[in-house]
Amino acid sequence: MQHLPLEALRAFISIYELQSYTAAAQQLNRSQPAISLQLQRLEDLLGVSLLSRSGGRIHLSPSGAELLDQARLLLGLNDQIFARFTEPSVSGQVRLGIPSEFASKLLPQVLGQFAQAYPNVSLSVTSALSKDLLKDEQAHFDLVIALKEPDKRVTRPGLIILKQEPLVWVGSHSEIGGSSEALSLVVAPEGCIYRRRALAVLRQANTPVRISYTNADFSGLTAAIESGLGLTVLAQSTVPDNLARLQRSHYHALPELGEVSVAMWQADADNQAATQLAQFIQERI
Repeated sequence: MQHLPLEALRAFISIYELQSYTAAAQQLNRSQPAISLQLQRLEDLLGVSLLSRSGGRIHLSPSGAELLDQARLLLGLNDQIFARFTEPSVSGQVRLGIPSEFASKLLPQVLGQFAQAYPNVSLSVTSALSKDLLKDEQAHFDLVIALKEPDKRVTRPGLIILKQEPLVWVGSHSEIGGSSEALSLVVAPEGCIYRRRALAVLRQANTPVRISYTNADFSGLTAAIESGLGLTVLAQSTVPDNLARLQRSHYHALPELGEVSVAMWQADADNQAATQLAQFIQERI
């Protein structure tokens, strides 16, 4: 009998979800060549190609799209069995605060797997800007995922850095041409780390810029970008499939954006459900 290697399925899912072989290797605590080899062995075992790269993004082949949901179900069942037999029974409520782009793109699968593994834990998820999530007075969260500048020291007790995330320029698939006019930006309100970084690098590059649209809601921002109202900046792993990650040659030779830190903070170490979720997230992102 033949068996699908779970490690290779995790590599396949991580490469696609994170849009990076390097990020997948970091997530799974493997080297990049090892991750590439796991994917190749999975493709050889199934006799199909699963992923391809074009336009700065990693795409699913038809076979990859067919496998993706089934692979998630298989890994979710594996994690659920492990949790049920190796972890103590966990129950309670976790109030989770996360940036809206992570709620839309990166965390749904992780939270779904957690809910399957720990059915007695109730999750209450709130989306907001990172600066608001990390305010001292926001004591109503049990666990927070937020972005912070990588050059700022970790001073809050309980705050850990999950990973460094590259920032990328994002626009509409149909609006990739250049322009001699001021660069139009679609951004969140003041205080957004993406907005701050975009304006800083464009100012340093002496690139004319105007803010064409402002909205705190992530779905509103992505709709505006898809309609061609302008560009924005996002963490690499959170770019929606309906938007394009732009290369530096587009739009005024866009400047490099650098990275941000993805941080996690837990309010109360005695909250067993929050501790279990924190560990679950840390292992996967």
